Amino acid sequence: MRILMTSHGYPPSVSGVTLVVQKIARAMARRGHAVTVVTASDRPDPYDDEDEGVRLVRVRSAPNPFWEEGPIPFIGQKDLEEIAAHVQPDILHAHDAAVLGLQLVRLSRNTGLPLMATCYYVPRFVARHVMWSDEPPEVIESMVWAYSTWFFNQFDHVVFATAAHQQLFSQKGLHVPRTIISNGVDTTRYRPLDDPAEDVGERYGLPPGQRILFVSRLAKDKEIDILIRAMPHVCAEREAHLLLVGRGDDRVRLEALTKELGLQWCVHFLGFVPEEDMPALYRAANLFAIASTCEVQSLPTLQATAAGLPVVAADAVALPELVRDGFNGFLVPPGEPQAMARAMLDILRGTDLAARMGRASLSIARSHAEMRTFDLYENLYRQMIPGSFRPHRPEARMPGTSTQDGQFVLKIML
Repeated sequence: MRILMTSHGYPPSVSGVTLVVQKIARAMARRGHAVTVVTASDRPDPYDDEDEGVRLVRVRSAPNPFWEEGPIPFIGQKDLEEIAAHVQPDILHAHDAAVLGLQLVRLSRNTGLPLMATCYYVPRFVARHVMWSDEPPEVIESMVWAYSTWFFNQFDHVVFATAAHQQLFSQKGLHVPRTIISNGVDTTRYRPLDDPAEDVGERYGLPPGQRILFVSRLAKDKEIDILIRAMPHVCAEREAHLLLVGRGDDRVRLEALTKELGLQWCVHFLGFVPEEDMPALYRAANLFAIASTCEVQSLPTLQATAAGLPVVAADAVALPELVRDGFNGFLVPPGEPQAMARAMLDILRGTDLAARMGRASLSIARSHAEMRTFDLYENLYRQMIPGSFRPHRPEARMPGTSTQDGQFVLKIML
């Protein structure tokens, strides 16, 4: 099977999306399939590369004003057609909803190749970024919804990681066939150990005392400031430390907030941590916390459950599918630092409660083992290929909009 994918980014650009795309592509290559990923160049110029059997076509890119590490890719339609002519794909798979995804839709119309997409976002996330606002105007979010449902309705099949995410799009008018496939977690690596014998604490200078872990991009949509603002309430009772793992454009603001609140002694910015050290870092923590209200699944939360950690999470979008209130952690109202602190303290105070919740996390993680993810994707590819070549499809227009309106929404997406 020959698979042609598009993705806005690919490691070394690190985000939940880029890591999922990489592991799916690598897994399909290991299974003997020919995988090509068209993605943004991380250099000034385009180039070809190879990643564990995956062919990478890194196309020209422009700086991204909303994410320094994730440049915006561009490719002409003829260039994409030339790549496809060389690859001779059996199926097309889009992992983005902007320029490359649109080009893949056109390629499918012209060739009749089966076309699928995986959706990784909610329009509120996009609207917040493009408006630089925690509360974007409703009209902007509505326009992003209109574009998003129109875009994904151009596909033969759309994959979502969670039922909550799929339901949101279904309610907004997505009508093409849909499948839920978890982003998956490597449960052979992310797991508790009876006798860890790991030096991760010394290597990263982890403080003594109880540790609350957060892992992700340091970006405004992650609402890390809620975790930081919770720490004065936590530290008033216990010696506890918040470990922030990741890099991102919001670090300067978050460090300033930490200093303003006088929390330098208990809020620690660990920066980027290599993947090989991440399982041990989870095992060195007492609980995992996440305050984001834009998560359509959350790989770090999956990793935390697989490592046997209790979790405190915002009660928003898909996080309740991984965190069951009172079972493997607590769900708290979004945007409330004191509620977050109370839930953290309940776990940090109770050794028996934390242990019980950690075991419950393991039971949730088992159904998300990434080998199952790879099996489901491979089976879906195979189901879509036989007899799926279609006649030329006319170009669709966003319902209730002019072509100019559609172009405006695309500019917003970028």
